[in-house]
Amino acid sequence: MNSPATRLASVCLLAASLFLATTCVGAEPSAAQLPAACRAAKAEFQPLTTDDVKAARAELVQAADRLGARLDAGGQVGANWRKYLLWDELQRELRGSKDPDLAVLDKVYKKYTAGHEGLELAWFVDVREALRHYREIARGCNRPELKAAYGALLDGLAEQLQAYTAEPTAEGALVIGRAVGQLEGLRQAPALVRAIRHHFAQPNLLMEVSAGVVAAGITRPVDYKAPVRDVILGTRIQGTGHTVGEVNVELVPDPRRGLIDVMFSGVTRTKSTGYNGPAIIYSTGVTRTGTRKRLWIDDNGLHGLPAASNAVTETRITGVRSRRGRGGVVERQARQRAAEQKSQAELIAARHAEQRVNTRVDKQAGQLIRRANEAFVEKFREPLLRRKLYPERLCFSTTKEALHVVALQADASQLAAPSAPPKLIEPGDLAIRIHQSMIDNLAGRVLAGMTFHDEYLQATIIEVLGELPERLKPEEDQQPWAITFARQQPITVTFAQNRLILTMRGQRYYRGEDRYPAMDVTAVYKLAVTEQGIKAVRQGDLQIFPPGFVPGGGKKLSARQVIIRKLLERRINEVLEEELLVESFKLPGEWSKAGNMKPIQLASQNGWLTITWKRTPEDGI
Repeated sequence: MNSPATRLASVCLLAASLFLATTCVGAEPSAAQLPAACRAAKAEFQPLTTDDVKAARAELVQAADRLGARLDAGGQVGANWRKYLLWDELQRELRGSKDPDLAVLDKVYKKYTAGHEGLELAWFVDVREALRHYREIARGCNRPELKAAYGALLDGLAEQLQAYTAEPTAEGALVIGRAVGQLEGLRQAPALVRAIRHHFAQPNLLMEVSAGVVAAGITRPVDYKAPVRDVILGTRIQGTGHTVGEVNVELVPDPRRGLIDVMFSGVTRTKSTGYNGPAIIYSTGVTRTGTRKRLWIDDNGLHGLPAASNAVTETRITGVRSRRGRGGVVERQARQRAAEQKSQAELIAARHAEQRVNTRVDKQAGQLIRRANEAFVEKFREPLLRRKLYPERLCFSTTKEALHVVALQADASQLAAPSAPPKLIEPGDLAIRIHQSMIDNLAGRVLAGMTFHDEYLQATIIEVLGELPERLKPEEDQQPWAITFARQQPITVTFAQNRLILTMRGQRYYRGEDRYPAMDVTAVYKLAVTEQGIKAVRQGDLQIFPPGFVPGGGKKLSARQVIIRKLLERRINEVLEEELLVESFKLPGEWSKAGNMKPIQLASQNGWLTITWKRTPEDGI
């Protein structure tokens, strides 16, 4: 009954819904509103308490326990690390009941940030980050001055956000990312932190692989012979079967994972002999089978569902004879019985054929899945996890036309892409769009403040690429080199105006027993697509100067700066040549059947590098 009271209640509910909808929509600030949101967040300050200190200590204890177990398995090497890291002092500090001794924590923290080879591995990084966080929380606990520092942090962040919104830069991203990480570490302004990441930590790597390329490594003809052994309605059957068919691939649209259907369609022709009592029955058969095996890929690897088949069998009796006397009677009875049971026997034969095909497909797909996952874990997941470099987000999806991969590479103190990726101008078979923040973030996490020697760098390159490029191999009489990377922005790239600007910042350099001061190296390349592939042509000489040095500004280089400048020019020219060519290529393994991948589009602008490849017609499948 639609009474006035009911209508009034409906109106009130509608008004409340509209109010909630409008307030929720407007809850998160736009990018332009973020500076104002920073200033407003000053009223949200939450003092740190002893409970915050206890929680931070518990996180550090867990990280230290994981590292301790790793060091226990390392024998003498692990014992040496314990001694260097002041392990016993840290354990006494963590297991005691007194207030945190900041002097001890600072001394131990300094060991984890010394930059020695190995400290970039995940177990050390986890302790370092947990220790840094614990120190910050302990310092801020019950400190009235923290509120003023919090306000100053937000004022500075507001200014940086205003400038970054107008013109994103790597330097601005560094400052904002660290401020956001500090806010999160101090458990302050969570809504503001989420809003900043929403606008300025978008995915910074996107890949697309066409359905044709996905299919190239799986599609194949099928032609095999196999013995037939079966029992149908009491008749024991032996013979041979010849199967001819084809395996095809179809991408299934799914926004949350990559779905791939592997389909087999084939015909099996059999010639068999059946034994039932005194009768021997000769027959031929034709079985038409369609099979579908669903695979899916996500950030944990490749997975599969059991194969499902549908088969239809037709048989023809070509002869009957008796294994005893009175052959005529036996043969007539056998023929009559076989004719009566023909339909039922064909149905049973079809079901058995489905089971055999399912078993075969599952076995072969299982081998494919196992090999794919072994390669995924050994060459991608584990190396990145060991160095704390695995993407914070790795998503797969499919359309009918392509497999899509989206990744976000940024930790709690880093930003990612400040904008959506550019549109692909030309359709291709393989496309990659990478934002400069992905490279900057990776470099910052693995290289910042670290000291690497020739041998270690070469071993890392071999682990990633499988081999050491010829130009990176040292000369026989060459003295060993080492570099200590800068703690901020050790390597940065800029993608703009079809140019690549690469800068490496070294805090110190070593050659043999000699030590040299800080020096930054910058190379500018113009990018273009040619018939041979992607060509990068260096624009001018390498720019090698101390940090902050202005050429022509009146200040001169010291003698040691001149020496390292010349040494670096010679050494880096071996790697960053005047012309670099990335040729057309073939994908590895079975996917080489896709043909030559030739670049057809290259664009470098607004921080994004876009490259699209297409299979050449003469080599494509």
